[in-house]
Amino acid sequence: MVTVIVVGGPAGTGKTTQGQLLSEYYHCPFIEGDALHPKANIEKMSRGEPLTDEDRWGWLKTIALESSRKAYENPTRLCVVSCSILKKVYREYIEANCVHHEAVRFRFVFLYTTFEELIQRVENRKGHYMKSEMVKSQYDIMEIPQGDELLKNKGECVTVDTTNRTPREIFEEVVKYLRLPVEDRDKEPATAEPTSAEPEATMV
Repeated sequence: MVTVIVVGGPAGTGKTTQGQLLSEYYHCPFIEGDALHPKANIEKMSRGEPLTDEDRWGWLKTIALESSRKAYENPTRLCVVSCSILKKVYREYIEANCVHHEAVRFRFVFLYTTFEELIQRVENRKGHYMKSEMVKSQYDIMEIPQGDELLKNKGECVTVDTTNRTPREIFEEVVKYLRLPVEDRDKEPATAEPTSAEPEATMV
């Protein structure tokens, strides 16, 4: 059994920061989901056009395949990947399209905050194709995991409200909820503070 941790949520919730921290903590690879978008998707978002479900399916399948493959290759049998996973159907699609489906366990970490906070965070970023006008389209379709999706109800998801919280506080809550084994618990992430130039993780 291998485990893939998918760090999700809309633009501006800190997916890249948390993905990197979890990768270091669990001694496993981190895949930046934005890097897996096809060129057509990036060009579309750069023009301020929201992606459709049809735009997303191929990208989600690539995320599923690449993250599960990396988990199999890594000695810790873990991999962390960023992907917005805004809808329940996206989370289900990723689970169904990975390598050796029956032997891969997914843990979805869904980060969220207020619409106003998302706008402020995205406007403060530099050099990313996801602009503030795209945030509303994500916020409108966002389906925060609940009910039988939640880990506490024998599902695969944990949710964390990131409003007015530091990256370190968010990271510690995520680790507490995941309760995954760590080979060397003496090793902590070097820093939990993002830099102003750090790109956000997958946004759509």
